[in-house]
Amino acid sequence: MNDYILLARLREYSSRALIFFASLILFALMWLTVIDVFFRDAFNISITGLFEVTEVLMGILVFAGVPIITAKDGHVAVTLLDTFIKPKLRLLQKFIVSIICTFLLGLFAWVLWDAAETLSGYNEVTLFARIPLAPVCYFMAIMTALSIPIQLSMTFISDERLQELKSDKI
Repeated sequence: MNDYILLARLREYSSRALIFFASLILFALMWLTVIDVFFRDAFNISITGLFEVTEVLMGILVFAGVPIITAKDGHVAVTLLDTFIKPKLRLLQKFIVSIICTFLLGLFAWVLWDAAETLSGYNEVTLFARIPLAPVCYFMAIMTALSIPIQLSMTFISDERLQELKSDKI
């Protein structure tokens, strides 16, 4: 039971850290947009490279949320056939879908890491702001890879426990 409590605390602290990080990114995006709109309206000046900064920050924001959403089983799910499927078959369906999702997360992480290696090899940067793209792509790959063990562990969690996770009860 102690291991379960330790894992629950680790999950909670890491989730809070990622949520805080994503909140900071969103806060920065908000203020950059407010400042840009103010300068465009007041002085007819636009911030050079802001579009690129926004693109990079949005990528970071989205991929910071992947492990959070995976841990809360918050991905989009179509449940059209759930009322027609018997409980034992539903368990098999959940197992197969979770294994497929784990495999796809692994594939995405691998492709993102490969893209980051390519970007790093060419020292690729954005056009105006000169932001290096490889670290952003590495971050995306790492966040996706962090979701793999989370998704795999979701394979073996009961539906009742998933409901507790979704409602943040630990």
